[in-house]
Amino acid sequence: MKINKQRGIVRTVILIIIALLVVSYFGINLRQLATSPTSESNFSYVWGSVTYVWDTYLKTPATEVYDLFITYIWDPSIADIQRIDSGQLPAGEQNQNPAEYPTPPATI
Repeated sequence: MKINKQRGIVRTVILIIIALLVVSYFGINLRQLATSPTSESNFSYVWGSVTYVWDTYLKTPATEVYDLFITYIWDPSIADIQRIDSGQLPAGEQNQNPAEYPTPPATI
């Protein structure tokens, strides 16, 4: 099944327009809502909580996972792509000697 990306963008724009019309129908002023002291206080509280959770619990494991990804997946993949571009074999295939791996006998 092929997904048409243009159709998804149009659908999203239409949903945003409908949401704005519904908000306008109920007389809600988004500018006033976003700049009210209560909203600013709530956003500040949520942002402070997210920052605390990131710094306290998530930063160290996420950094370690990122470093492992870079070391064991990204860098070797880039090196293999560069080898292939220069006409060489990828690292995993450079040490293989075809004589060490005989082909199986043909079946009749």
